[in-house]
Amino acid sequence: MKNVKGFSKITGVVLLVVLVLLAALTYWHPGARTTLSGPHPAVNRRKVVRVVALGDSLTQGVGDQQKKGGYTGRLKTMIHHRDKVKVVMHNYGKSGDRSDQIEKRLVNSPAMQQQVKQAQAIVMTVGGNDLLQTLTKNVTINQQSRLNTQLDSAETTYQQKLRQLFNTVRQYNPKAPIFLYSIYNPVYVYFANIDQVTNAVDDWNVATKKTASRYHNLHWIDINRALSVGQFKSATQQAKLKRSSQDINNGKISTQTFQATILASDASDELNNYLSPADHFHPNAKGYRLMTRYAFKEMQAHQQWLLR
Repeated sequence: MKNVKGFSKITGVVLLVVLVLLAALTYWHPGARTTLSGPHPAVNRRKVVRVVALGDSLTQGVGDQQKKGGYTGRLKTMIHHRDKVKVVMHNYGKSGDRSDQIEKRLVNSPAMQQQVKQAQAIVMTVGGNDLLQTLTKNVTINQQSRLNTQLDSAETTYQQKLRQLFNTVRQYNPKAPIFLYSIYNPVYVYFANIDQVTNAVDDWNVATKKTASRYHNLHWIDINRALSVGQFKSATQQAKLKRSSQDINNGKISTQTFQATILASDASDELNNYLSPADHFHPNAKGYRLMTRYAFKEMQAHQQWLLR
């Protein structure tokens, strides 16, 4: 009986040692985890990281009344402070650019190509101007059948252009993770009961995400709901928004009204606390801080780009 007890005791000790060793090996093996709860060991961490931002006006930082570079300036600061590394940020955002125009700038700029080649991480905003062109040029918003036809055709063309953009970026940098923002509905708080606009934005994001899913190491940053609803986060607040919108718009919106609202330049106020009162379209400083937090969280979930 004593031998049995002794054997059980020895077996228990051996099992405990094995479990400890397995836990240690799992923790320290460099390929065992894709995310880390704490910082990387200093010996493996880069001293300098290069981040390139490609895109449209959201990357350029339009609407940031604090003049801190939109999300790019804030992201540079956040990575530096949180990850304890020097960050070299190159901002190639240009207001009004569609997907094909971003790609064209990259193809025609050796300096831009060089920075993309050297980047450890790439952040992108794309798609908003492609959709805006469709909504403002080709359709009457309250004609659902025509809207669907135009959107289907435009989505197909957009996905082709988006693939060309991703292919070109990967031509110059096959390895760096790409962090891609969704688009959002800038007029939701004014037209909360207009499903056509909300559905168009949602469908566009689905098309973008579907195309992006074909590429390795490309990560989605979903800001759609957060920026679209702004401070109206609860179901009660959104129901009130829809009632107010119904009273004002009677469930319909003309192309002219849509354009006037989202392209206004003389507005003095904005219902969405995350958007600029100057144009009802771009994020303000608060909106860019939100974009920064969402990007940083996704970049922390895929930290290998910080390592040598």
